[in-house]
Amino acid sequence: MLRSARFTWLMLCLALLVGHTSPAAAELALSGQIGTLGLQGQVSVPMGKYFAGRIGVSALPSWSISTDVSNLNFDYSMALYTVGAFLDWHPMAGGFRITGGVILNSSDINADVTPAADQSFKIGDHTYPGYALGKLNSKADFNPIAPYFGVGYNGAFYAQDRLSFTCDVGVMFWGAPDITLSSDMTKLVPGLEKDLKREEQELENNLDYLKYYPVASMGVSWAF
Repeated sequence: MLRSARFTWLMLCLALLVGHTSPAAAELALSGQIGTLGLQGQVSVPMGKYFAGRIGVSALPSWSISTDVSNLNFDYSMALYTVGAFLDWHPMAGGFRITGGVILNSSDINADVTPAADQSFKIGDHTYPGYALGKLNSKADFNPIAPYFGVGYNGAFYAQDRLSFTCDVGVMFWGAPDITLSSDMTKLVPGLEKDLKREEQELENNLDYLKYYPVASMGVSWAF
């Protein structure tokens, strides 16, 4: 009877000890976040007291922006998929972190416009009737490799509880967009292709602000 009671007490103490072990000894943390990069999944590993390494993937399947050029509205639809590698510095050996990293992105940004056939539009140096422009397609490309800098919080390796709040605020520097503007009438209308090239520059100027992509996200993290 006494041996049974001692064994039960010992097992209870061990269970309490395991249940309250600080995640500072954890070797891995998984995070789920949602934000301007879409849905994100991340894996973090501690690298000493002040640093952690992190790899994440994200998907933003639907996003849109609009701009006007030559009285034509280009409504861009966008799909963005990213893979990132980050180094987190926890200067106070706590949840607050300063992050630098690299994001590999695969973006697909397109806009289609069909000008009104009975209206005229100035494209480049010339004016064209809408029917001569046909269907216009505009595609935006960004640098596939983008540096990242930001700040955030993740207490997975520092809090008493293994479940922790996590968030990030930063900037992805993927450069100004490279615009390609085309029409299904360029082979039939003399000079149209050259004038569309001139319009590409105006579109690029209108979308130049996109070279700095804001990154903001929040979610939860679990340490193992």
